[in-house]
Amino acid sequence: MRFSAKLLIILSVAILLYGCDSNQYQAVTGPDGALYRFDKKTGSLTIMIKDKGLVTAAQPKKAEVAKEEYSAAPDKPVSWKESKYPGKDLKAKFEMVWREGKLCYKFSVYPYKSLEKAFARKKQDYIYSLMKPGFNVELLDKNGFLVKEIKISLWNMAKVDDDSGAPKELVLNSQIDCTGQSYSSIGGCVIKWALESEMIEDDNSDYIKSSPIKSER
Repeated sequence: MRFSAKLLIILSVAILLYGCDSNQYQAVTGPDGALYRFDKKTGSLTIMIKDKGLVTAAQPKKAEVAKEEYSAAPDKPVSWKESKYPGKDLKAKFEMVWREGKLCYKFSVYPYKSLEKAFARKKQDYIYSLMKPGFNVELLDKNGFLVKEIKISLWNMAKVDDDSGAPKELVLNSQIDCTGQSYSSIGGCVIKWALESEMIEDDNSDYIKSSPIKSER
């Protein structure tokens, strides 16, 4: 195809210059790639072929940077529905937001008084203090597949007081690595309780076996 184009150009130039004084005219290529007839006597240029596409060599295309197929995760906090320990007066809440490749989260457990027995035993029982009672937070996609799992130790949570100075809840603020694609795929939250029921203060004497609690936004 390129050879045919070049041949056409040569024939065109030959025809245009045919019959003219070869010493007077000369075919030249302009900076725009077009062909011109140069009059040596007058110094004038007459365009001969305007389609510079026929005379310009094909230029290699620059490599394009692959674009992500997902939208950037919104910088808007998501608060999942509050979860309650079955049969106990203990609730948990998970909040999250995505920023610069990190899933930032806030996990809260309340009321604090329901966990006083566990902290009292920690002070008295060295073996128990080495254990890691707490919670497992599973973040799932819309099909129920695991996207991220966060293990939270009760001992790593900070005590937060109310206006009167009395402890009201335990809170953990932290973050984990997470791509925007993974964050955008999260569609469910499951909290699994890794706590002994006897360590939770409750007025309800009936014990109901703990089970995973699934939350929705």
